[in-house]
Amino acid sequence: MEQIEEAVRCALDPGTNQSVKAEATQYCESVKSSPDGWRACLELFTTTPEKTPGSRLFALQVIDAMIMGAGIRGNESGAAAKLGATRAALLEFVSTRYSGPSYQNEPPFIRNTLAHTITLLALTSYPAQWPTFVKDVISLTGLPDATGALAEDSARRTNAASINPFMVDFLLKVLGSLDEEMVNPAVPRGAEEMARNTDIKDVMRVEDVNRMAHAWYNILTHLSASHPDLAKATLRLMGVYVSWIDISLIVNQPFVSMIFSLLKAPALRGQACHCLAEIVGKGMRSMDKLCLIQFLNIVDVLSQLELGDMEFAEEVGKLANVVGVELKAIWIDKESATPDAQATAVAMLEKLMPLLLSFLSHEYDEVSSSVFTAIGEILSVFKKMQREGVPLTASQQGFLSRLMPILVDKLKYGEAYPWPTAADASIGDNDGSLDEDDEEVMFSELRRNLRAFIDAIAQIAPALYDSIMLTTAQAIFKQCNQYGVSAEQATDGGDGGHGQLGWVRAELGLYLTQAYGERLSSNKGLRFSGPKHGQSNGTQPNGSGTSGPSVESLSDLLTMMIQSGVAACQHPAIAPMYFENCVRFNGYFDARQEAVTPVLTSFLGATGVRHPHASVRVRVWYFLHRFVKNLPTSGLAMYSSDFISAVNDLLLISADPSTINSALATGTGYGMFDSQLFLFESCGIMLSPGDLDDTARMSLLQHLFNPLFTGAQRLMNSRSAEQILQDPRSLLQIHHYLTAIGSIVKGFPDVRVDSKTVSINLPHQLSPSTAQVFLKAADMCIAVLEALRDSHLIREAARFTLSRMLSVLGAEALPYLPRLIDSLVSSCAVEELSDLLGFLGLIVFKFKPQVAPTASKLLLPVISKVYGFLDQVAQGGATGTDEIMLLQDLRKAYLTWVVAIFNSDLDGIFLVEQNAPHLVTIFQPIAGQLATDSASPPCQRLAFTALFKAIQAWMVDPMGWHTLTTLTPSMAASLSNPVSSKDSSRVILRQAAAQTLGIGPDSESAREARGQFKQFVLNTVVPACFETPTRPEFNMADAQASLVVSEIAAVLQMTLLAGRPDIAGGDGSSAAAIPLPKLLTPPIGGDLNQNQFAAYLSSVLLPRMGCPASMATEFVQALASLDQKQFKKYFAAFLTNSSQ
Repeated sequence: MEQIEEAVRCALDPGTNQSVKAEATQYCESVKSSPDGWRACLELFTTTPEKTPGSRLFALQVIDAMIMGAGIRGNESGAAAKLGATRAALLEFVSTRYSGPSYQNEPPFIRNTLAHTITLLALTSYPAQWPTFVKDVISLTGLPDATGALAEDSARRTNAASINPFMVDFLLKVLGSLDEEMVNPAVPRGAEEMARNTDIKDVMRVEDVNRMAHAWYNILTHLSASHPDLAKATLRLMGVYVSWIDISLIVNQPFVSMIFSLLKAPALRGQACHCLAEIVGKGMRSMDKLCLIQFLNIVDVLSQLELGDMEFAEEVGKLANVVGVELKAIWIDKESATPDAQATAVAMLEKLMPLLLSFLSHEYDEVSSSVFTAIGEILSVFKKMQREGVPLTASQQGFLSRLMPILVDKLKYGEAYPWPTAADASIGDNDGSLDEDDEEVMFSELRRNLRAFIDAIAQIAPALYDSIMLTTAQAIFKQCNQYGVSAEQATDGGDGGHGQLGWVRAELGLYLTQAYGERLSSNKGLRFSGPKHGQSNGTQPNGSGTSGPSVESLSDLLTMMIQSGVAACQHPAIAPMYFENCVRFNGYFDARQEAVTPVLTSFLGATGVRHPHASVRVRVWYFLHRFVKNLPTSGLAMYSSDFISAVNDLLLISADPSTINSALATGTGYGMFDSQLFLFESCGIMLSPGDLDDTARMSLLQHLFNPLFTGAQRLMNSRSAEQILQDPRSLLQIHHYLTAIGSIVKGFPDVRVDSKTVSINLPHQLSPSTAQVFLKAADMCIAVLEALRDSHLIREAARFTLSRMLSVLGAEALPYLPRLIDSLVSSCAVEELSDLLGFLGLIVFKFKPQVAPTASKLLLPVISKVYGFLDQVAQGGATGTDEIMLLQDLRKAYLTWVVAIFNSDLDGIFLVEQNAPHLVTIFQPIAGQLATDSASPPCQRLAFTALFKAIQAWMVDPMGWHTLTTLTPSMAASLSNPVSSKDSSRVILRQAAAQTLGIGPDSESAREARGQFKQFVLNTVVPACFETPTRPEFNMADAQASLVVSEIAAVLQMTLLAGRPDIAGGDGSSAAAIPLPKLLTPPIGGDLNQNQFAAYLSSVLLPRMGCPASMATEFVQALASLDQKQFKKYFAAFLTNSSQ
């Protein structure tokens, strides 16, 4: 024993030498696994004097391991003797050591663990080896061993002095542990264990549960006053056991009278109430449940209780909630409940409804939320009645009319809600929202539930909903308009709507407006119209606010909100809700443009963009951006100058280096600067209207740009590039200057694009002077990037800003693209390259065909960078999960970019003089590595898609008669007629791109590259089509793999089309004579004996793979005759048969 105790001490002591600790731990494990280790541990635990608590806990763990190793039912060989000896020793220990005050000296974790050990003994031994388990543990307490019916005087015959409270406490621990191990649904159990537990419960129900009920009754009778903690534990235990024992053992006159009497005991009434809730909620048939509720007379009992403190009120509310839910279940149970029973349940429920409303209206949210389930269940029945055309009774309608005002009132913030002061407020996150602490989250959840109830009433009784919502909100705005609103006082200053409005009700009015509009939008959509004749303010003519939800009602409510002056309140709850309403219902300002001025004034005032609370202030910046972005540009010019003057001092940029690490590591942004970008973009929007005087626009643009230009130039001129790169603050400051420029440009409209024509880039919508300013900004941005390209921050800012320049200036900004890409590619990391490839894909699609020359120059540098990263990993291997994911993203981004080039009909960029010699080198990794790597089926699919497009472009349609993009049926129909190079009256996009590049499809370099590519297809691509799906790691049953097989089938069929003599041997013009659907959609047709690819496949490749001649011929015939869906199915079967 001493050795075990010492080993445990060494293992647990943090100061022990690591080698000694390891040796001690190993020794403890050997004791646990030893066949007789439990004996030594049993002796260690029960010996006197007591060993250390740590060693005794270890001893119990070893004993537990022995018990669990005895088998689910304790029937392993030799288990009975071990279990019997352990049981006798532990019961002896409990009866002698826990019967007196020494019980309190035992560490609680030892008592709890011993109770669990005895529970494990019982589960393993009861009833076969230990049939007297319940009787034995009850006898330790001094409680009588009683069974049979419980009488009111049965407890009187018990000598209270003989009851040992220490042993009672231990008994309750054992019984609680028993339920935890045997019944608790949160504990996972196997089928054999569940079967054993069921058998144990069946045996216990015969007599032992009755014995336990007598013990509980005696404990409550004799120890409630002297030991309320034991009475509480007993009530808690009863609530747990009631789910699976005979309800009559507890629901009888003696027990119920005892529980009801405890409802008057301050220390026990909460737990007694909880016990009653568990009893009422016990699963049983509807008729039995109704009898139970009637026997308990629970509705009357609830109405007679004095709630007192909040905790007890919450427990009573939970009990009322359970009763309401159960009565509702009986009400709708048409199968097992009789009509009379249903009527009785309805009557009882209607009697309970006032009590539910009283809990719902309680000042504490915890009490209010305790009846949410019952309220929701009742409303669900009402909704069902409404759908079925069953009218509500007068009583039910009265319930709704009382419920709706309570729900609306509960939507308010509490008067003592802990809002931060302006000095305490800070920017908590990127969007500037208020910090969501636990209390805010809880209140948001409360509002969400209340809104669900209110929306249900809107469906059941729309007139009531409309009346309460509109009347309440209108009254609030009217009072605010007349008396103003206080930011300091939560409550109103007067009675009956007379006096200054408190911020609580002011916020409620704003919230009700939002809720009303959201429901209206979700049901009918919002189409605002101007005010009717004679109606220019927020009044509701002829009571229109009570006729049901309407856009006119919302429009008038928004007018009242704007005219009320509520936006002038500085409380942090007001501005976010007010301005969010203005943004949410932006259509209102299209219809009532006169409202723009007061709202914009509020935005730019002291409670808007200059709000004293920083977190609210930056949130308003975001709303301002949304607001001006949604306004018609035709009406913005009149506000431009005043707008920029009002926000000018907020545009001062001050970099915070502390945000760099978080921005790079987690992508959480750059603090307040992220919110400033909304202001910069808003300024751009305000300067974008075409009707703004160009002189004024130039003056305002210079006013915005000059501080950014001079700030960046000052930093660039102050030191060398190497010194700047070593200064995080300077880099971040320059980053912010560039990003701010891009955000201003972002406010201007994008160049219009028509992707259905060759001349797709229409002139931009900028004045020449504005374009010159933007081009000057682009020059500076490029110069900064080229000097500081080694900084991730600068690369990020430059890419953002120049991408916005491209979107706004269109083709006029394309000359900057090579310098931008060269600087980005030369220094970028893997994740940056993935983003850059996505950006390039958008560029080639948007600016085709003008971008073709630029794209052709960028092709090899970008591809070299991609393959450089991939080769580096292939040689050294990925070092972690993050790197593996980044490289996977890079492969996907690269292949997506290649496919985007083909889909943009810019395949000619591969065939220009400087790129054509590298054509096979470019596609070799796609076919040889990416297409065959089954670790990423999406990448495999993209790889075969790229190969399919390339074969179509250079082996089937080299003259460019057909588009390579995915076509809609209408586009296909428009191109399906044969055309020839001699009489074509229009230029196809691919041909236009080739002309832009200055190359012809019959040029020597193009023909040579296509010839090499054709040989590459035969030698590499086609074998990969068979090798990839036959690899062991390729799972044909996987959905993603199935898509890969579809792409492979398409590649094979397109290659077969390329083998037709009229295509393979002609000058390419024959493709123009093939209707487009035939070009893209199999069956291929044609004379297979003359098809070069068919011959190669049937005579060379398939036999080389071990395929019989007959099967090879059948495969080629299927490839030529079946459509793509049919061939895919055939191909899958072919692969399966080949692998067997």
